[in-house]
Amino acid sequence: MKTTLDINSIQQINLFSRITGVSSKNCFNYSNSLIFVVDGQDLNRALGPGGENIRRVGNYLKRKIKIIREPDKEDLEKFIRFIVYPLKFKRLSVENGKVAISAGVQSKAPLIGRDHARLNELTSIVKQYFDIKEIRIV
Repeated sequence: MKTTLDINSIQQINLFSRITGVSSKNCFNYSNSLIFVVDGQDLNRALGPGGENIRRVGNYLKRKIKIIREPDKEDLEKFIRFIVYPLKFKRLSVENGKVAISAGVQSKAPLIGRDHARLNELTSIVKQYFDIKEIRIV
């Protein structure tokens, strides 16, 4: 699925690049956080010494910032774990393009969100990188 960026996302990516010196491949919102996707080898440089770059970008945008590496085609579970962190889930299974995430009682409601908001955000993010049809939380 091809992703299109709005003007706000482009401005956020440009700010991120100016502060960190690393170009971001994408940025998206998840659970009131702004997540930047960078190349794997640029991750440490994007974080900065002691996480200084994340603090600077976060203070400037007045948002919580996460930086994750761009996923490989077989890293679906790791990619989803990075996005939903600090929430945890037990297992992830993929069958015919449908992803089922097994979560405990404590994690299930926050993963789904009010009116399925977080689940819809997660589904749209994952569809940009992987060939899936839907995500279910069980």
